[in-house]
Amino acid sequence: MTIRITSASSDGQRKDSRGRPSTPFLRERILRSAALLFAQKEFGRVLIDEIAARAGVGKGSVYRQFSSKEELYAAVVIDGFGQLQKEIRSALADTSAVRDQIATIVSHTLIYFWTRRQFFALLHDPKALPRRQERLYHAQRQQFTELITEVLSEGIAHGALRADLDTRIAAEALLGMLRGINRYCRDYTTPEGAVPLLVGMFIDGCSIGRA
Repeated sequence: MTIRITSASSDGQRKDSRGRPSTPFLRERILRSAALLFAQKEFGRVLIDEIAARAGVGKGSVYRQFSSKEELYAAVVIDGFGQLQKEIRSALADTSAVRDQIATIVSHTLIYFWTRRQFFALLHDPKALPRRQERLYHAQRQQFTELITEVLSEGIAHGALRADLDTRIAAEALLGMLRGINRYCRDYTTPEGAVPLLVGMFIDGCSIGRA
């Protein structure tokens, strides 16, 4: 195994042991290229050569950043999941009713993961992803759960939801519903078609009972 040693040059640009400067923002360029291609085609149809060509780098540069296509794909999904949460928080700022807030969370999340089902298969394959990627995803998922519990807590505070609602269990139940629809209902529904039904079932189950 060859060990490459990098050093800083006088202009602040890093070089490897052969004196070649590293490509600026290489990892980011590869991630952007991969994200575009994975959005256009299924995982199995995307080639590393295509990703490298779109990023303007050699195939070897991709493999120096990511050991496999599976690892690269997971990095794209995890990075996008973080961006998804930022988009949801921004969209929530324009809503006040808890039903509308849950609908915002549900619609954004269903649409994002609808074409990324392969990620969950990789997540449960112990040989597919590095542990650090699993940890990063689970950390982001925890943040997402906390986002949902915040919305539910506000709903309780405003009298829209039951005061005895366990917000953590309810948040996990909502995530389970989202994943179930994504995994098992793809052949006969769409994210847009599933959102009203899911939101209605969830909110009606959490709402204050009417005599």
